Amino acid sequence: MQQRIEGSPDSIPLNCVDKCLLALHDINEPMLIHVILSLEGEVDRSRLSEAMSRAQQAHPVMRTLLRSRNLRPCREIQEELDKEILTVEDRTWPRASDYEDYLSSWMNQPLDLKRTFPVRVLLLRRSPAEQLLVFTFHHSSADGLRALLFVRTAVEHYNGALRKIGEIDSSPAQNRVDIRARRGGDELLQFAHSQRSKVKHYGWKVIFNLVRRFVLGAFLPPTRVFHDRSGQSRELRFCYAVLSVGELEQVQSKADRAGVTLNDLLLAACYSVVDRWNSMHGKASRRIRIMAPVNISPKGFRNIVSNQASWLSLPTMPKDRADAPELLRKVRGDTISATMSRTAFSLVYFFYFCSRFPLFVMRAMCRLLITTRTYVDTILVTNVGYIWPSPGSEEAALTTMGDARIVNVTGSAPVVSPMGLSIAAGTYNRKLNFSLTYRPALFSQQKAEAFLALYLEEIKDYDVGEPGL
Repeated sequence: MQQRIEGSPDSIPLNCVDKCLLALHDINEPMLIHVILSLEGEVDRSRLSEAMSRAQQAHPVMRTLLRSRNLRPCREIQEELDKEILTVEDRTWPRASDYEDYLSSWMNQPLDLKRTFPVRVLLLRRSPAEQLLVFTFHHSSADGLRALLFVRTAVEHYNGALRKIGEIDSSPAQNRVDIRARRGGDELLQFAHSQRSKVKHYGWKVIFNLVRRFVLGAFLPPTRVFHDRSGQSRELRFCYAVLSVGELEQVQSKADRAGVTLNDLLLAACYSVVDRWNSMHGKASRRIRIMAPVNISPKGFRNIVSNQASWLSLPTMPKDRADAPELLRKVRGDTISATMSRTAFSLVYFFYFCSRFPLFVMRAMCRLLITTRTYVDTILVTNVGYIWPSPGSEEAALTTMGDARIVNVTGSAPVVSPMGLSIAAGTYNRKLNFSLTYRPALFSQQKAEAFLALYLEEIKDYDVGEPGL
């Protein structure tokens, strides 16, 4: 398939977060994000291929190849879509393990950004009635929320393509151009600068946050999650769990009663479960520090597929975790304080400083951070929230793909080696889906599944205390 896109600038710059994630990728820390749609019913392959092509047209970063200009990386837009991003595997599996091994192998296959687009898609038949549609994104091109934006675009084009197969996209070319290709500077740095007028003593707070993380934090490194292996492989595996509609309503009701958000409760439960898990295996937990991504989307960029996220790394000590309601109160207070002081923007300045160096220097910086382990958090927990809900509703706006029904949507987050595992959550059709990504070199499948089960148990049984935290 070859479709020429007229009027597009020839390249898209990388922002500071893009470059740092690319540097991590280059030191063999796989920076891949997966979004999986579970489908019941048949999917038209030609229509699906056309939908992927149209989604790439709508989001030009997903039809770029990585290039270097003046020792700095950029993304070169490909005018001809002659590289098919869709793979179809339609066969029966004699054993369930064969199917699982194939899916894991496909999800672990690296993306060579110099030769392939930063997205690939697999349509995999799981049973006669069930298929999976698996989207894999390179994290240097999209964060979790923007990956979902591409998925929604593709599904909407598939549904809209019922009467448009073979038609030429008649929308103006300028509507299909990434706005970053038409402007200079780093949009995240510019957005960070814009916070100065909103926060008193903003500059001093940025410096203090960086000193606290990279200087003071070195004297008390984060506790690691106990693991039963010590290999070096970068292979990833995945396990999944779901809170039912009723279970989610109960958890949300507890959070409302305590005057906190669902995210606050998920974070507090994660601190508790790491502490509990380590204690079960005879390991003491001192400073647990959880990496929680936050959306810092600049105005005008919310419909652009890119990285528009930083994160908070809020620590707790044993005394903070001794009482569940007090821990929840601390998590809520620390989150509000970090939001008000724009703590997430402090890391943008650090990322931008690193991104001013050539990529080979950035790789050395990342290798140092990974090797020392001091600056890598205990675990990552991210919640992307509701997945394309109807306006003003928790119900999904889209539950079908042509004649197929979208039964569920799950996603996964990357894992750097000192962590060993990460947790991603998202709500679809009022069910809260969890995906745990882990390194088999560090965790056996049994241990990974046990940790995820313990986390869900902690969430459902969490003691929020008296109403009105």
